[in-house]
Amino acid sequence: MSEEAAHPTHPDDILEKHPSAPYPDIYYEPGKSSHGLPYDPFKSIVIPRPIGWISTTSVDGQDNLAPFSQFTNVAFDPPTILFIGHGSHYKNRSKDSVVNARETGEFVWNLATYELREKMNESAMETWEDEFPLAKVTKAPSRIVRPPRVAESPIHYECKTWSVIQVPGNSRVGCSDIVIGRVIAVHIKGEVITGDGLIDVLKARPLARLGYHQYTSIESVFEMVVPLMPDDTIGAAVLGGDKAKVSEEMAKRKKTWFGTAFEGA
Repeated sequence: MSEEAAHPTHPDDILEKHPSAPYPDIYYEPGKSSHGLPYDPFKSIVIPRPIGWISTTSVDGQDNLAPFSQFTNVAFDPPTILFIGHGSHYKNRSKDSVVNARETGEFVWNLATYELREKMNESAMETWEDEFPLAKVTKAPSRIVRPPRVAESPIHYECKTWSVIQVPGNSRVGCSDIVIGRVIAVHIKGEVITGDGLIDVLKARPLARLGYHQYTSIESVFEMVVPLMPDDTIGAAVLGGDKAKVSEEMAKRKKTWFGTAFEGA
């Protein structure tokens, strides 16, 4: 069998060159082949990413504040979030926020906004000190947990650490600590709530991380409704075990979206 027959060319291996583009199409296998770009594109592809601006307190009582660009919701019932800290070259161990969340079982998430962008960035410096004064932000006491909140931020989650999972990497900075926390208290300033009782995203202007040294903030929104998507009415019925209510609401949705063809379905 010929080499060509043993290893047939995949259609994607024929990379297209675009006359107006500075680079051809790219295919690479991380750790095996090069992407050929001046900077690693990986962290610039899954974007935008919300900022996990995390405040913690050490077992010795020192407060800490740091932003993490790997942050997201995990679950809604009960509310659960996570942030990911990469290993520290500077301290040759996990980040302070991770250590504190693991050892004390508590942390606070603070919404990073466009207005607070410079302060958030200043808090990213790795130090042995309390970053609150370094970033020139005010401490606000939390209701349940020990770590303080960023007073200037419009929304906060007080969290209890549920689990810390370490994902090994090829280097110290390649190791990742996934910190999962249950949200036990929520603070929302009235100034970012609309008259309809919704979070005013355009007023809050949350920050989001892109790649390289780039960030963005929300300046426009649009709505789309997924056909037959359960809303709070159905969601509440599901959680309450009301099967009849769920069936009734779903029948209404089918008729609204698809007409009489679905009646009785």
